[in-house]
Amino acid sequence: YGGGGRMDWRELRLFDDDAGRPVAALSLLSRRMSLNGGELDAGLVASVAVPPEHRRRGYGRRMMQGLLEELHGQRTPVSLLFPFSTAWYRGLGYGVANYNWHLDLPIRLMPDFAERLAVRRATAEDGPAIRVCYEAARRIPDNNGWLARGDWEWQKRLWEKQDLEWLLFEADGEVEGYLVYTLTWGQSEAFTEVKEWVWTSSRAWQGLAGALGSLGDQARTVVYNTARHDPLLHALSEPYDWNRPPVAFVFFQAAKLVSGFMLRVVHLQEALSKRRYPAHVNADFWLEINDPQLAANCQPVYLAVREGNGNVAPASAIRNTQYAIRTNISTFSELYAGLLSAQQARTMGRLEGDDAACAALSAAFAAAPLHMWPADWF
Repeated sequence: YGGGGRMDWRELRLFDDDAGRPVAALSLLSRRMSLNGGELDAGLVASVAVPPEHRRRGYGRRMMQGLLEELHGQRTPVSLLFPFSTAWYRGLGYGVANYNWHLDLPIRLMPDFAERLAVRRATAEDGPAIRVCYEAARRIPDNNGWLARGDWEWQKRLWEKQDLEWLLFEADGEVEGYLVYTLTWGQSEAFTEVKEWVWTSSRAWQGLAGALGSLGDQARTVVYNTARHDPLLHALSEPYDWNRPPVAFVFFQAAKLVSGFMLRVVHLQEALSKRRYPAHVNADFWLEINDPQLAANCQPVYLAVREGNGNVAPASAIRNTQYAIRTNISTFSELYAGLLSAQQARTMGRLEGDDAACAALSAAFAAAPLHMWPADWF
C-alpha cells in the first residue's frame, strides 16, 4: 500500500502487548463510498495481521476494539473490510454487505449491438475523460459501494498495468462508458477477464457489451466478477454453458454466487443521518441496536425518513413512534447495506418487530447491491 502514495505511516496501527512489544497491526484508509446516489465517509480496514506466535490471545480483537473506538470518536459512519473469517468479524459487529455473481461462460453467448460501432480503443489522452465518467457513474443510485479514487488507484492499479486493455464508448463528444479487460492465451485456455465495466447510459453498456462479444476470435470464454443486478446475465443468448452438466434436474449453473466485503455501522447517528433513503418512503422508527463494542450506539434513537433524508434524535424509553425495531449491530449493518431484509432477519431470530415495522424498515433501507471494482480492493 505504501508504494505510490496510497497510504503512509499515519494509516498504520500497531497494537502492543503489556510488555510494549508490537503483537498485531493493521492499515486504515479513509475513502468515500457511494450509496443511493449519495456518499458516506468510510474507514477501510486492511492488512489485519497477528504473527502466529501471538495468535489466540485476544490481541487482534483488542486491536479492532481500539480501532472502532477511534473511528466512532471521529464520527465515521461506516467501516469496510474484506474478511479472513466472516464469523470472526461478525463478532465485532460487521455484517456481510456484498455478494457478487462470478461469471465464467463461453464468449459466444455474449449479445451483439450496433452501438459497438461507437467503441474505440482508449489512449493516454482519454485519462481525464475516463475519470470524469467514473465519477459520474458513482453518483448513479444503482452503483453502490463504489469508492472515491485518488491518483494511486488510477496510476498503480490501472494506468501502469501493462496487461490491461481499454475500450471506451464515445458519443456526442463525451465518454459515456469504458471497459477494462485482460486477454490470456495458452495451450489449453484462451479467455478474457473483465476488470472494470463502467457506463453512464444504456447505449454505452450496449456498445461495450457488443465490443466484448467481438473478442470471440481471440478468447473462448469471458470471466467477470460483477454486481448481482448487472444486466449482462439477462442479455446472454443462453445463461449457461451447455458443456457443463446440470447441477440438478434441468438447472444449469449460470454463475457462481461469491461473498465479498463486509460493512459495519460505526457511528449510528451519523450513519442514519448521512444515508440517503428511497424518495417515496416516509416513516418514523424507534430503533434499539445492541452494540457490545460501542456502548454509545446502544441508546435508542428516533429516525424520521422523509423525501430521501433521515433525521435522527435520541428516543425516550416510550415507543411513541409508528415502527419499533430491536436488533444487534451486525444484523443492522447488513440491513443498512440493503443486503438483508428485516423480514429475513426476524425469521432467523436476529430482529424484533411486527410485520408493519419490518416492511417499513426494509423499504427504507432498500438499496441496489453493493459492488467494488478490483482497482479499489484493499
